[in-house]
Amino acid sequence: AAMVGLVFGVYGIGMIAGAFLAKPLAQYLPLGVLIAVGPLGGFIGSLLVLTSVAVPSLPLVGLAFFCFGFGPILWTINTTSLRQVITPQPMLGRVSALLTLATSGARPIGAGIGLLIASLSGPEACLMASAFCFLLQLLIIVVSPAARLRDLPAPV
Repeated sequence: AAMVGLVFGVYGIGMIAGAFLAKPLAQYLPLGVLIAVGPLGGFIGSLLVLTSVAVPSLPLVGLAFFCFGFGPILWTINTTSLRQVITPQPMLGRVSALLTLATSGARPIGAGIGLLIASLSGPEACLMASAFCFLLQLLIIVVSPAARLRDLPAPV
């Protein structure tokens, strides 16, 4: 229980570090790169967790959860800023609500799929599927127009 708490604490430290560094990083990196860091952090984290199956290591899992916290918080900060700029003001509440519903609604579906994969093929297969999904998400973002943004566009 203490190790699980420690790993989740490192996840929180990753989130805090990402939030703290968001503004300084925005001065040096294009917006599209910062948007891609979220899925990259998730993919790296998933590979580290998968690696920990073969090489059990608390620091490895801690680093994985740091990546899970760091990258996605940069994603959240930068995509929220982008969404607020490109969404017409009267639509902003509806767009934000739809995004919240979609992301929150996807979590139990993903958990159910993970349960199904793990129960049929074992936890390693579930971790491999997770890494594949993080890779797919990363590839979708990298080829999207969002990844090529230098700065926030002019407000709508």
